[in-house]
This record gives sequence, structure tokens and C-alpha cells, in this order.
Amino acid sequence: MKKLTAAAAAIATALNAAALSANAMFENVPAGRIWDEEIEMFPMMENGDLVTDIDGNGSFDLTDCALFFGYAVSSGTDETVAENIASIGDYDNNGEVDRNDAEHLIRFYLLNNGLKIKDLSSESYTDIDRQYTVEINVPCHFDSMPERSLSDDFIDELSIQSNYLMASYPTFCEAELSGDLNCDVNDDGTYDYADLNYLWLYGYNQHFFMFSSLPDEEKPAVPEEITERCKAAYDYVSSELMIDWFYEYAEMYCIEKNGVTSKQFDEAYYDSLLEGSGKFALAKCLRFNCNEWLSNSEYTEYNGALFNREFTDYWKILESGEAQLPDTDDDGVIGITDLFNTIIYSEDLQSASSADASVLPKNVWKFFSENCDINGNGLSGDVHDLKILDLAYSFNISDEETDELYGSFQESYSAYVEMLSDINGISSVKYHPEKLSPACTSDVDVERSGDANSDGNVDLSDAVKIMQALANPDRYQLSCTERFNSDVNNTGDGITVGDAQMIQTRLLDQG
Repeated sequence: MKKLTAAAAAIATALNAAALSANAMFENVPAGRIWDEEIEMFPMMENGDLVTDIDGNGSFDLTDCALFFGYAVSSGTDETVAENIASIGDYDNNGEVDRNDAEHLIRFYLLNNGLKIKDLSSESYTDIDRQYTVEINVPCHFDSMPERSLSDDFIDELSIQSNYLMASYPTFCEAELSGDLNCDVNDDGTYDYADLNYLWLYGYNQHFFMFSSLPDEEKPAVPEEITERCKAAYDYVSSELMIDWFYEYAEMYCIEKNGVTSKQFDEAYYDSLLEGSGKFALAKCLRFNCNEWLSNSEYTEYNGALFNREFTDYWKILESGEAQLPDTDDDGVIGITDLFNTIIYSEDLQSASSADASVLPKNVWKFFSENCDINGNGLSGDVHDLKILDLAYSFNISDEETDELYGSFQESYSAYVEMLSDINGISSVKYHPEKLSPACTSDVDVERSGDANSDGNVDLSDAVKIMQALANPDRYQLSCTERFNSDVNNTGDGITVGDAQMIQTRLLDQG
């Protein structure tokens, strides 16, 4: 079994001051957001076992996707093309060719190519564009929907799927390079971390709901003209490009242009750029995201669809009695301290800490680094193993312990870390959680989807996101929309472990 020996060196290699190649960030992000059934489906499309050349011209492009989409929404596709789609298009093997198959084809294209600005123009589809109607199969006061444009509906679908996959980053870069989008909000001729810091502060003020709760004397002084440029950039990306990931893409683009070093993960660096801005967690968010976007370490690479399978399989084994949750500290009790140990080791993994630099006792570190291959992939204590244990421990804790834990998580976790710190003399500063955003309040009568990570799907990765947001609010934050969607259990009581358990129960019942 592999040990955690190369992770620190790999992350250190990724963190350098050299600028990266254009769209380097795009290479790692979309693949981690595919749906469960696409794990096998996309390789089959890649090797030709599933045919993607819909128009038969010898290549696969967006025209193929648009034709399939038109067929799926009953737009009167050419008879020859329709026959081809009907014969090859049941990608999910459910016995029918439908819109789900069209979505898979679109997502496969976006995974490999991303989205370009021209892809959002109806002029790109003039050769296949048409007006169409959708027949209504339920009693209604009209027999069919009004006529719609295939290109407009297809562009809407492209936008939806690219946002699910975070595949619209190339569009962001293209707009910035053309000058239609200006991220140089301090107008000094260069887009760098000073600009990113201003954009981040604008986000907290306008969309992350934090500045409003601070006294005026604690708010960083952002010049009005910079605020206006931030607003213009955000509005262009969200309205004109229909992109939901403005702040993430702004981070990616800044990293590509400027490189990243350890100082960008230090709050003091942002205070040096603008007094008082360090507290707004850009340093922590950037470090966490870099581990996902830039990591050369197989230990920190996360795939949501794969995790969904792995956790489901592991939970079924636990419930059957074929396995037991591990006792991380060998104290004879499976409980809260094991959850805390998992959280601490996760922090060590993300920061590439060594055993000597961790507050964890040596025997606990050894368990994670040598004997914690939960998913059986040959890597002990990788991010999948830790997320599986994190969620499993949380579900395993009794209701009484759960109420006690999540009623005072900050205090309980911090006290445990401080105890370990006192024992081995290692600083506990990096492990201290901080709540960064208040809960959102919304209409309790509106049904919640459970989509906690905004990927358009409801699966166990949503339960993971909820549990991580509760356990590590400094690293795992839910947006206001995500908090609304996540409140599926006892709607109106805020985000609790019960919401994650409700999602998990529903999914296992469906399985």
C-alpha cells in the first residue's frame, strides 16, 4: 500500500511563481464534476464504443450535440439524422433515446473542449436552426407550447451544463483577453492579486453577505471607482456570459497569469495589499482551491461521481457488518475523536504537513498514512478516504452526541486540538475553524432540492458538502443558494447534520 511520501513534494512543485499556460486550470476541474453513469460512459465515447458523430461527417463537434438535442426536444430533425440518433443514441442504456442522452453528449463535448464565446451565438447554428413546438401530453388549455428556436434552447442547455461542469472557464479567459471583460479593477495595467482581493471583497459585500454585519470601522476601505469596476466585471460575466462561477474563475485566471506561492495563502499578504482584508478568507479559499485545481498529487485529487460510488459501497459494507469503522487512535471507542482526527489529518493533507509538524499523535498519523486505504485504490489517507470516513463517522454518531457536537462544534473541536497541541508542543493555529458567513433565512414552504454543491445533481457529494460545511466552516462554505437547497430536513431550522442524513437516506432507499 502506498504511503503519503510524495504529496508534499508534488504540491510544492505546483506552487511556484511562474505563470501557467492558458486554460491550465480547465484541465482538472470538469472531470471531477461528471455524473455517476458517465464514469464508464465517457471513456466509451472516447474510444468509439459509443458513437458521437451524429451527422456522419467524420468528426465530433457542437453541431452533433445540437442535432441530438433537437431530436430529443422534438424539433423535427432531418429523417436520416433522426434514424442515426435512434440507432446509436441510447448512451445510458435505459431502453430509450431521450433528453438525458442528449445531455450526456453535450457534457462529453464540454468536458473535452470547454465553452467558447462563439458557442453562445445563434449564428453558430444557422445551418441546423429551426423553429419547433413541443407537444403536451397532459390535459392543458393548449395543445402545444409556442414555437421556439432550436439554437436559443440549445444555447441555454449549453450554459446550464457548462455551469454544472465548471466548463465555461475558457469563455471567461476569452472575454478577458478580448477586453470585453476587465478584471484589472484597480486600473494599474495588470490583473494580479491586488485586483483579485478587490473582487473578493466586492463578493463578500454584495453576494456573500458578510460586510453588512461588520461595523464600518472594520470594513476595508475600497474606493468607489474600484467597486464600480468590480460590479461591471461581475455583471458582464453573469449576465452576458451566463456564468455562475465568477469568483472561482477570477481566482483561476489570476493564478494562471501570476503563478502562486505560499505567501498567497497567508492572510497577512492581503492585509498588506489592503488593510483589513485578510480576515475575509481569500487566503484559505485560494489554498483549498489550489489543491483541487493545481495539485500534482494523486492524494488530493477529488472526483465527486467516483466518491458517490465509493461511499455507497462502503456504507453498505458497514451496515452489513462485513466491516467496522476504524478506531483511528486505538482508544477502543469509535466516536467524535475519530471524526476530529480525520478533520485534522485532512488539514495536514491539504497543507502538505509532515508527521512531525502535525498535532496528531504519531500512532494516529501512522494509521492515516499507512493503514487507511478505505476505497482500495492503493493510496492510504487520500482525500477520498478521508471524506468517506468524515461522512461515515458523522452518520455513526448517536443522536445525542450529534446534538451536542453540532451545537458547539467550534468549541469541542478547538478544545480537542488544543489538548493535542499541549501534549506534543505543536502549534494549533492552522487547525482553528472560523465561521465566515451567517445562515440565510428563506421561505420554509418552498421545496428544497438538496443540491448543496450547485452541480445540478443530488447525490452523496451533497451530503459530504453539508457535513464539511458544518465541520470545517473555514474551508467548506455554502453559498446562500446552497444553504437554501440544503435545508431538506425540518425545513427552516438551518443547516444541520440531519440534512446530510436525509439526503443519504433518500439515496440509499433509491438504490
